[in-house]
Amino acid sequence: MNPCVFIVFSFLLICLETTTANPLVATGGGDDNGVVKKCLDKERHALLDFKAHLQDPYETLSTWRVEEEEDCCKWRGVTCNNQTGRVIVLSISSGGLKGEISDALHNLSYLTHLDLHSNSFHGVIPTFIGSMTELRYLDLINNSLHGTIPWSIGSLTKLRYLKLGSNYLSGTIPRSIGSLTELRVLGLSHNSLSGTIPPELGNLTNLQWLILQSVGRCRVENLEWLSHLSHLQQLVMDGISLAKQNHWVDVILSLRKLSVLSLIGCELSQVMYPYSSHLNSSSSILYLYLGNNRLNSSMYHWLFPLTSNSLLRLGLAINMLDGIPKYLGSLCSLKSLYFYNNSAVVEFPVFLKNLSGCTSLALQYLDTSHTQFTGSPSDEIQTLKNLTYLFMSSCNLGPRFLKWTQTLNSLQYLNIANNGISDTIPLDFWDKWPSQLRYINLSLNNISGNLPDLSTKFDNNSVIDLSSNNFYGQITDVSSTVALLNLSRNKLHGGISFLCQVVHGLLNNFSEELPLSLKNCTGLNSLNLGFNKFTGKVPAWIGENLSGLYFLFLESNNFLGTIPLQLCQLPNLQFLDLSLNHLHGTIPSCLDNLTSIVQEGSLPTKNVHSYSFQWFYSEGGVYDELYDEYVDRAMIKWKGHLREFTRNLGLLKSIDLSSNNLTGKIPYEVTNLYGLRVLNLSKNALHGEIPKKIGQMRQLETLDLSRNNLSGEMPSSMSSLTSLSYLNVSYNSLSGRIPSGTQLQSFEPSRYNGNPRLCGPPLTKKCPGNDESEVPLVVGQSEGDGEEIDELEIWFYICGASGFVTGFWIACGTLLVSRRGRCSFFHFYDSFTDWVDVKVAVSFANLQRVERR
Repeated sequence: MNPCVFIVFSFLLICLETTTANPLVATGGGDDNGVVKKCLDKERHALLDFKAHLQDPYETLSTWRVEEEEDCCKWRGVTCNNQTGRVIVLSISSGGLKGEISDALHNLSYLTHLDLHSNSFHGVIPTFIGSMTELRYLDLINNSLHGTIPWSIGSLTKLRYLKLGSNYLSGTIPRSIGSLTELRVLGLSHNSLSGTIPPELGNLTNLQWLILQSVGRCRVENLEWLSHLSHLQQLVMDGISLAKQNHWVDVILSLRKLSVLSLIGCELSQVMYPYSSHLNSSSSILYLYLGNNRLNSSMYHWLFPLTSNSLLRLGLAINMLDGIPKYLGSLCSLKSLYFYNNSAVVEFPVFLKNLSGCTSLALQYLDTSHTQFTGSPSDEIQTLKNLTYLFMSSCNLGPRFLKWTQTLNSLQYLNIANNGISDTIPLDFWDKWPSQLRYINLSLNNISGNLPDLSTKFDNNSVIDLSSNNFYGQITDVSSTVALLNLSRNKLHGGISFLCQVVHGLLNNFSEELPLSLKNCTGLNSLNLGFNKFTGKVPAWIGENLSGLYFLFLESNNFLGTIPLQLCQLPNLQFLDLSLNHLHGTIPSCLDNLTSIVQEGSLPTKNVHSYSFQWFYSEGGVYDELYDEYVDRAMIKWKGHLREFTRNLGLLKSIDLSSNNLTGKIPYEVTNLYGLRVLNLSKNALHGEIPKKIGQMRQLETLDLSRNNLSGEMPSSMSSLTSLSYLNVSYNSLSGRIPSGTQLQSFEPSRYNGNPRLCGPPLTKKCPGNDESEVPLVVGQSEGDGEEIDELEIWFYICGASGFVTGFWIACGTLLVSRRGRCSFFHFYDSFTDWVDVKVAVSFANLQRVERR
């Protein structure tokens, strides 16, 4: 062949092989400029393998399909390099994904950004993560990861963001993290770590955020390493003891760019020498939180250098402070002061006077709740003219009404609940604010008087809580924009047609049938009309129209008729209380359609409502939101006593139909309510037996079947109710032995009273057969018939004994009479014993050879 032809042919062959081997040169994979975007098969398969190991209930990864022509660069959460087609970003946050992080991600070797935060990933952080050396961003916050932080993570030398907070990670913080010198953000909060915080963190000289809040039982040997982090802007070390860190204030002040400092629960009161005597530098801190440190007013001498005119927010809550120093009144930028839950007595006039400098003009947010004030407020309260949010609940400010609150014309949020106020509200109280209130809480006082027209006093999404007072009269109207209204435990009366405008309603002392307009309140998820005088039937439209209800409380009214079957159509219902009414008829057998109660385990709390108000911005780049929570409350019969449930109300699964006139049997379908914690059917006229399968309701903590006409034996399955802490079956017609089980024998005998035919522990009455002197009770023997034995069993024992004797003598007689039979038998016996001896010998020899090897 001609050499030139050979060279050309070889060159073309090489080009052909290169083109075939390079999947980036493919038709349909580029744009007009020839830029290729289609991902590599290897990386597409890696992503599909990653998906295959996960549960995806919300179909977050629905665009990830297995078809060969699929381009993974177009999948949700996936970003590729425009020139190479390599996957460089995998960002799937808050997708509800559940499973382990698959090793398949190891094949995404060009990945620079991995964000899987706020899912349900479990298992450990895989060690291969250390080989993904192109990573610059790694966020695994808010999952269920456990185990240790792998040492190999120190190999990610290009990493700038490392966020592993809100998991179950244990062990120590690896010293190898000190190798990540490019790191800007390090977050390890809310884990179960232990050991020493490695001083190698001082090598992270580019670090801007260090978030170590509630990391576990970590300790600091020496805080000197912190002074090397000259670029640090945010430092959060809540829960880490600094009790032995003398001169820690000096270290903090050396961080010239620090804008956020949070040292909540760091045992600062135990530090002997917080700062050195030659300290003269000023602070750059904008947000400063020092709560829960058992600090008294002696701390103010070292707080002074940490404060400046730049300070926007100061948190001194949960300490032992008896006031504030005068210099806090000179912080002309201070917008928020947290002083709640201080245990010492504070002179209110002095407190206000020390705020009366330029701070009083800047202050917008003041929380002093659960602080014991003494004395009447001085005129300085009027200088807080820009105060927007005032939290002063449980501050012992009564008994007179706090008229000085009317001078705070900028208020949008007012909470003066539980202050022992026994007074009337001035007539002009509701008209004092030029701008409408968004939140008012006057509950748990003894305030009296008529309510005004509430329809024009409150802004959109407002909260009104006037419960547990002595307001009387009729409610005229309520704004249609109100989000939550609580008027319970007052002396109000009249109609409630306005209620269909309110998202959450808790009312009292109304005496009429439920208005039909309520059926239009399809947004209701909690309806509390207990302790009123409502009459008529429980409306069927509650189940047909109010499908969002999780809480239905109609206790202590005058409702008549039967329980409507439509209530079984409420799939979210967790709490049903129809007790103390005049209901009759049977218990609906469809109760097992209440799917939220059928499910075992706790469901998300639904009775905590968050309300946000305003954003603050600081030069350090920190955004923060002022917010509060409103919590639904309910008095519930729990383990025989009335108990107030607040935050845990949404976790309770309870059915209370007690104190009515219900008849018929307890439907067996009730035992399918596997998640039920409280079942109270007492004080009715129920008859029949306790359902046999009641033992499968393993979540039951309270079971009250007392004062009915139930009969028969207590089912043996009741011994499986290991969570039961309250039981009452007294005053029925139950009989037989109380089933054996630790729980059932641990209750007071009074819980079984009024059942004369019940026997066995914890009752003193013994069951037949318990006394050793008595003849043992044979299986099948009926109660009260201890003298007789079942005739069938007698013949069973007689026949069995006769058969054994007959068979024995037939065999022995044959050997005695027949010589040939004797010879055959003993010949067989000798042969059999010889065979056994040989087998034993061979097995023993084999065993010895194995041992010698």
